[in-house]
Amino acid sequence: MSSRQKLIQLVHIGASRLFKDEEARRTWQEDHTGERSCSKMTDKELQHLVNLLRDAKAIKPPKRAGRKPFNRSPYMAKIEALLTDMQLSWEYAETIAWHVTGGKGHATTGRPGIERLEWVHKRQQFEAIIAALYQEQKKRSLLQTVEYLLDAMNLSESYVEKLLAGRANASKWRRNVPLLNAIVDHLNDKVAFERATQVALP
Repeated sequence: MSSRQKLIQLVHIGASRLFKDEEARRTWQEDHTGERSCSKMTDKELQHLVNLLRDAKAIKPPKRAGRKPFNRSPYMAKIEALLTDMQLSWEYAETIAWHVTGGKGHATTGRPGIERLEWVHKRQQFEAIIAALYQEQKKRSLLQTVEYLLDAMNLSESYVEKLLAGRANASKWRRNVPLLNAIVDHLNDKVAFERATQVALP
């Protein structure tokens, strides 16, 4: 994710905590930058909004993953990098570790899952944890792309909800990779069509 995309993501996250609807958010953005859409703002204007949201306590300050495990293997370094990128704690990865190593004991041999990353030593377990973190990163990236495209077309998430009406798991689209991919494809096609239409107009 680029630094610009991260700024837009922070604006969306913070503004969603301050404003009840899309119109209020866009009006606030226009009041402070002259633009209603994040996609039309400069990086400096986006940073200004992020600073305002931090001042209003709507955005938490950036954080690293926290404590450093004593196991400094390449696997652990990769886990730390993924956690830092998504601003998640080690506890998040340990919840994943607990599930992939057995959870409550129903999944594999009946033994409970491993509760600390420092106690994970098997390559397959590390790979499963990293794969789950990559999946989470992909979901967040796709959701950010959806938010960016909606913003560029002055649309709200209600457009997505209407688009998915009647489809299985529609209410969970923010966490569903196939649905997110389909939404991104649709919105990209819509953007391309609108641009082509504008070019074709006399």
